[in-house]
Amino acid sequence: MPERTDEEMVLRLIHRIKLLIATNDEIPIETKLQSQGMLKEFEKLFTVPQDEQDPDEVHGQYNDLYIELSEYADLEALLLAMRNFSPYID
Repeated sequence: MPERTDEEMVLRLIHRIKLLIATNDEIPIETKLQSQGMLKEFEKLFTVPQDEQDPDEVHGQYNDLYIELSEYADLEALLLAMRNFSPYID
């Protein structure tokens, strides 16, 4: 199994979150639409190496996502897992 970068791991977690949002009937449509846009923006931040990322932007966007999605346990678990792969998420 190939070694993945921290950025690749965060991108994989974002993909999983997107899938869970799309398939979870308990999440309101408005939340689904808003969070998909937020995730797309957050995803862009991890398409560059860590030393090229804006720490404040990563932190701010993560916090916005956490506020939006943390009431759903599965999504919260994936968001919390991201903390292992980015020093800008706490």
